[in-house]
Amino acid sequence: MRLATIDIGTNTAQLLVAERDGAGLRRLHVAERFVRLGEGVDAHGRIGAAAQDRLLRTLREHRQTAQAYDVDVIAAAGTSALRDAHNRAPLLATIRDELGLSVDLLSGSVEAAWSFAAACAAFDDLTGPCLVVDIGGGSTELVAGTAPSRHGPSYPDAITDRASLDVGCVRLTERCFASQPPSRRAVHAAERTIDTALDAHPLDLGASPVLLGTAGTATALALVHAGPDSTWDALHGRGFSLSHADVRRWRDRLLQHSVEEIRALHPDALDGRADVFSVGVLLLDRIMTQYNRDTLRVSPYELRHGLALRTLARRSPSQ
Repeated sequence: MRLATIDIGTNTAQLLVAERDGAGLRRLHVAERFVRLGEGVDAHGRIGAAAQDRLLRTLREHRQTAQAYDVDVIAAAGTSALRDAHNRAPLLATIRDELGLSVDLLSGSVEAAWSFAAACAAFDDLTGPCLVVDIGGGSTELVAGTAPSRHGPSYPDAITDRASLDVGCVRLTERCFASQPPSRRAVHAAERTIDTALDAHPLDLGASPVLLGTAGTATALALVHAGPDSTWDALHGRGFSLSHADVRRWRDRLLQHSVEEIRALHPDALDGRADVFSVGVLLLDRIMTQYNRDTLRVSPYELRHGLALRTLARRSPSQ
């Protein structure tokens, strides 16, 4: 069985083409496009016309790519920006009528479950407590689990607790950072917002959980830390580790840079996310502080991989 998944997020629309490989997946093709669907959603509760046009163009391109791979199914799903937008219904109808794509609107809990599955699928040594962190554009998903490697490929069965925080790198940048580098007052305001959200959603983690980072901010930070000449592949390779001291140093450095200076650190990794990257790393730092974790293991897999696992779980082995 060959399938394609499309993750429609607040900042990006990501495509994965994969095929069944035993109980798991073999990744054939990936593509990431920055559509900034959540532009203005936090302030106005609506997806603007320009963002809708960007999304439709991207989805048309993703559908054509998937069809070129002769996939059996295309599964598209939307997350925070679509959840929060009052005008999502007509947009979803347009996507269905013009492109023939039915977009599954994921709840925060479902998004968290399959982000967890994706992050854990990259490792086979997760035999104790773990915490998966997925910093999106509109929300941040925190998912705790126990021994996920013993549950694969049904990784969500390992989940013990979860929280969906209404803070993400696009939302928080629009809310707190009027300019970059931000003022000290703006940084403090962002930190208070993050800490308040974390304090409002305490998690039962167990003793000494392994901290896993998945998706844009974590993989981009790994690439920036490794440097533009690194051969580490954030989409297909194995995991990458960052210490809390590494994250803190990058946080402090990024908060002193303009958007152009941030983009210049690693143009490929930061294209489309340079203006929200410092807030994403700030979120990572506050989460590591909150849970007293010294190491972040970065998974190369993300929600689009989880959506593929979810699609396989819904279909019989014979398909």
